[in-house]
Amino acid sequence: MNLPDMVAYAIRSLHIRSLRSWLTILGIIVGITSMVLLVGMVQGLKNDVEDQLQAFGPRTIIITPTDVTKAAAYGGTTMAPTAGKLYETDYERVRRVAAIDTITKVIMGRMNAEYKDEAISASVYGIDADKYQSTSETLEIDTGRFISANERGAVVFGSDIAENGFKKKVELGSVIKLSGKQFRVVGILKKSGSSISGVDNVIFMPLEDARQLLGDSLAENEISAMRIIIKDGSDPDEAANDIEAIMLSSHRVTEDNKDFSLVTASFINSQVEQTTSLLSLFLGAIAGISLLVGGIGISNTMFMSILERRREIGVLKAVGMTEWKIMQLFVIESSLIGIAGGVLGLVLGAALLALVGALGFPSALPSYVVAGALVFSAAIGFISGFLPARQAAKLDPVEALRYE
Repeated sequence: MNLPDMVAYAIRSLHIRSLRSWLTILGIIVGITSMVLLVGMVQGLKNDVEDQLQAFGPRTIIITPTDVTKAAAYGGTTMAPTAGKLYETDYERVRRVAAIDTITKVIMGRMNAEYKDEAISASVYGIDADKYQSTSETLEIDTGRFISANERGAVVFGSDIAENGFKKKVELGSVIKLSGKQFRVVGILKKSGSSISGVDNVIFMPLEDARQLLGDSLAENEISAMRIIIKDGSDPDEAANDIEAIMLSSHRVTEDNKDFSLVTASFINSQVEQTTSLLSLFLGAIAGISLLVGGIGISNTMFMSILERRREIGVLKAVGMTEWKIMQLFVIESSLIGIAGGVLGLVLGAALLALVGALGFPSALPSYVVAGALVFSAAIGFISGFLPARQAAKLDPVEALRYE
């Protein structure tokens, strides 16, 4: 009996016991679907972050008055240890670093925003209009223009807050009150979709206007952040090390108790890699358990099949089939169960990933996931069927022929 004959024979055997075969295949389907879905979602998340990092800019550095590594350990900045403060003196010292192309100050805060008799609490950035836009590649004007240098009383809205912040959409040229002072909307940004920059829900205003309105909540000469673009050709990581040394000296702190952070593309990427690696390991373990259960199901099915087919095995041996051929026959049968479960699980997993993507969650189906799902399912079938196949091959033909 050659290989095609053995495959055809195995398919007929599975068809005869179709209900049991499909129930066993279902176990593999669940495991492969879980693996494809979970790995695809994690890969989609990584791809989304990489896209956002490209928009963030490899030459961008942001200095914030919080150690974000400690903040992450507390589940976010709101529960983090007390943050430090940044001042104009920090800005003056940092701007002397030779590798810096552009540096700009930012003041951040929340203000009461009133528009058409509706009031909300809004996130506001006070910026140097002539510098800030050149340090942020995610800022693109949809309608209107950006704030001009030395302009006062003008604001630019992020797309989400303009569209959904108030019951009525904020239009170009509208007048809005921020902390009781009137401002005119001169521009509305395109949607960036970036969770890193977060500009879609921000109102931008001139730095001096923000300092005036946020005066009570700011210390003298305090700033909220600095945005930096490194010169083309300079090493952002080396520049970040130089800037960090200046900040440590300025704040008289050490690496262990620093009250600021330098956020770079490589820093964000390393944090994301740590998170997604742990997530992949955890989700992979869940999928692995599902596949283990499916493999046990295949072994159980094959052992049951051998018990039911002992007379058939005896006949095959009586007509001259060798132990090796019988082993091959049952391994092929178990492998077919694994492959069938793998293919169907892959199709179902891909469909669920497409649904997840349609719902707005990032997802991806890399080629290594497709290949891995098929190879892994076939391997599970082969391994799970090996011991039952060996038992079948070792049956004594005379004893096997006695069974009805």
